[in-house]
Amino acid sequence: GTGKTRTLVARVESLLDDGVDPRRILLLAFSNKAAGEMAERIARKRPQQAAALYVGTFHSFGLDILRRFNERCELPTDPRLLDRTEAVELLEMEFPRLGLKHYRNLYDPSQTAADILTAISRAKDEVVDPQAYLALAQTMRAAATDPAAIEAAEKAEEVAGVYARYEELKAASGCVDFSDLVMRPVLLLERDEAVRAQLQSDYDHILVDEYQDVNRSSVRLLTALKPTGENLWVVGDAKQSI
Repeated sequence: GTGKTRTLVARVESLLDDGVDPRRILLLAFSNKAAGEMAERIARKRPQQAAALYVGTFHSFGLDILRRFNERCELPTDPRLLDRTEAVELLEMEFPRLGLKHYRNLYDPSQTAADILTAISRAKDEVVDPQAYLALAQTMRAAATDPAAIEAAEKAEEVAGVYARYEELKAASGCVDFSDLVMRPVLLLERDEAVRAQLQSDYDHILVDEYQDVNRSSVRLLTALKPTGENLWVVGDAKQSI
């Protein structure tokens, strides 16, 4: 109710009044609700131009990138998105072969799998892949001196091993999970100059709603798309941050 979306919509209308091609405007938000509200408000006043805008979440935009450049990501043409339940089941079935010590749970392996997936998801928000996660865990282990710190480091090393195997299982089945939808496009853009140049040339203006909910992966995506910050416009309210 602070007027963020209203301000963003007014900015879009101003760009359209200035003759900016709506196909070259990218509007991003962090939730389907926020993206839908943006699209609805613009469509009320500019129905034809609204249809040409890209309005979506960071994750839906990331999925579009993975589909568009699937070969460069070693993915099928239309990679399947694993839901949370499927991801838990995928890990749970693999647990007996992982040689876990600290996370060996015979009574409720599904809960353990869910907890580890939460840690993996958080790592992906920080653009930390399995190799980087293992390196961080090994750094923890090298610095650990008391039993509690040693155990925490060993647990982190176990999570790193599960993370690596989880990625192998997804790759074998041509799947991605929800957290991949921002991290993997970030890694693609940062390593592939041709893809980065193509996406940078697609959009003259990028506008972001609810910017207070930003995380490291979304910041790096925006940085890759607009490295100088020119024509990057965001609106947020720190008091509403999650």
